[in-house]
Amino acid sequence: MNKPRCQKIASRIHTLLVAEIGQGIDTERLLDDALYARDVLLVCDALPGTEGAQLAAGYRNAMLEKPINAPAPRRAGGGISGFISSIFGPISTLDPPSGPPPKQRPWFGRGAAK
Repeated sequence: MNKPRCQKIASRIHTLLVAEIGQGIDTERLLDDALYARDVLLVCDALPGTEGAQLAAGYRNAMLEKPINAPAPRRAGGGISGFISSIFGPISTLDPPSGPPPKQRPWFGRGAAK
């Protein structure tokens, strides 16, 4: 169901029915209750000389459409690390190192900070 399109059409159906028969509809129920939607659309089909039949057909088509998905979120690991990961796979797939951790060497030379 293309929910945004169905909501827009449901709002137009509500306005049409208030103008034509003096009774509106519950637009949220129209989206969630198939039997209620069927009844409302049949009433729209039965209104001669109005756009009711067109709105009913449009609503039925919108119900058959695929849902609109939000765009996929971007991955946080961009830049060179994202490029490397795309080539070699994520780091989490590598085997963890075994044995004791390597000794840390100071940044400035060999003899500093022993």
